[in-house]
Amino acid sequence: MTASVNVTKHAAGRATVYVWLAARSRNALRHWAMISIVVGASFIAILLGLVLIPRQTTRVTRIAAHIGPRPDSQAIVSMRDQASAQIAWADSGLVRLRRTARSSAVPVVVDTLSPELRAERDSLTALLTSLNEAMARAAEAPLPPSFRALGETPALHDNPQVKVWLDSLAQVDKLRAPFGALGAGDPIYVALTARVNEIGRSIRDAATMRRSELRSRLAPLQAAPALAPPQDSTQVSPASPAPLDTMPLVTQRGAALAVYSRALRGLDSIRAINARIDTASTEARELANIGAPPAAMLTAALVMALAFGFTVIFVKEARQPTIANVREAEAVAGARVLAVIRPTEIVERGRRQADVDAPPLIDTISESYRTLYLHLAATDASVPIVTVTGDMVPIVATVAANLSAAAAFEARSTLLVDADPATNAIASVLRLKSDPGLTGIVTERASLSDAIVSTTIGRDRPLDVLPSGTGRMPGSAPKISDIRDELQRLERRYDFIVMAAPTSYVQLPTNTVVPAADVIVCARIADTPLDELRAAVKSLRGVGRYVHGIVLWDDDLPRIGASR
Repeated sequence: MTASVNVTKHAAGRATVYVWLAARSRNALRHWAMISIVVGASFIAILLGLVLIPRQTTRVTRIAAHIGPRPDSQAIVSMRDQASAQIAWADSGLVRLRRTARSSAVPVVVDTLSPELRAERDSLTALLTSLNEAMARAAEAPLPPSFRALGETPALHDNPQVKVWLDSLAQVDKLRAPFGALGAGDPIYVALTARVNEIGRSIRDAATMRRSELRSRLAPLQAAPALAPPQDSTQVSPASPAPLDTMPLVTQRGAALAVYSRALRGLDSIRAINARIDTASTEARELANIGAPPAAMLTAALVMALAFGFTVIFVKEARQPTIANVREAEAVAGARVLAVIRPTEIVERGRRQADVDAPPLIDTISESYRTLYLHLAATDASVPIVTVTGDMVPIVATVAANLSAAAAFEARSTLLVDADPATNAIASVLRLKSDPGLTGIVTERASLSDAIVSTTIGRDRPLDVLPSGTGRMPGSAPKISDIRDELQRLERRYDFIVMAAPTSYVQLPTNTVVPAADVIVCARIADTPLDELRAAVKSLRGVGRYVHGIVLWDDDLPRIGASR
């Protein structure tokens, strides 16, 4: 039996905790404005952290230490360039020797052309010869100097397109120069080299077209050479020229080609090593900072910001709990909740001009205010004078004004009194003139009958209002006591009297105009702390006030206008 009782108590305790947590969560979610501010600030901070904070720096350093340095290729590049220059020089020498051999074997012809045509033929021949030599060098050594020499030959000197290509070649070669020997594996250096070869091909194509043109112009001038007359058989022919020795040039060219090939193999090996180093570096960077898509980063930052924002407001709510529901308010205050004021849609406001001109905070169709009035006006427990109090002045003024309006709609002569001259809240809610009001009576600037203002609720329901007036309420105890007694005597004239005053004023044991002990306390859900509600009810009871119950406000704070 004892074990079952303990289990029941434990289950009830857990249920209480769950209910308390659910109430705190609901109250935290009602503070959407504060949550939005916290979420916005934390979202920006988290997003900046995800983007800017470096991650896994130690791991990157450890991986980079095993990669090793890049090999130096400067010596191999120099050897390759020297071998290339030697090959070009040997090729040029062989070309010159072959041209000399061909010129020595040409038979003697008799030139029958006119001096002008011979000059043109010689000019074309010189252009064609220099062009052929330059094309041969460019073909055997496809390097920027060979392409530049080909483009600067007399045959192509006047070609505007070739001039443009030469300028482009100079610019590209200038961009390649900073890379030096270390640029062979660089993608930019490879792209610039490809561009050099492309420009070289364009220059060679232009040279080929120019050579064809020169040959076509030179062909008619060489069409009919006349051979020299045959010599007498008795005449001795001159000695044949001695053969030219090209073996040294061929040997030198072969040795340069071997060096050039060895240099290319060395550069290929260095490129392979650099490629492995680049791959290892890329893997290290990916391990160090795993990149996430922007959408994923934004989603993660938003989720973390929402969780952080709710957590901050929930912790604030847990540290200072506020009223969550009717049951919690009744348990804390030890009094009944007489009404819960929720937002209502007044659909008839546009049908009559009287409703259009009525104060916007007066809700004559709300069942909450009508139920509150009927509770106070019950036959067996009639309350002729009641004070509506609380720490939130707009809520107190709105509840007191609507309670008086509900009494007026029940055809009861009603007086509404505002005892808070610091805010003039009742006059602002009903859009009335505040002076002279209660302050004028205390300062003897007006009588009670002159200070009471009559207004109309709806079309034909009168309501008498005693505004608070302006200025500071004097602390004269005799005068305040006289006004309290006079208000209490008004019970014979009015069926129902409602006073609106802040809790700090109602808690005063003396120097107050509150004529009766009956009090209704106003509080706001998710805004009024439980400790403050408990302390207010306890303090009111301590000075002899009778707390009839609690009115809970479950809506935004009412916006009271300015009094006239």
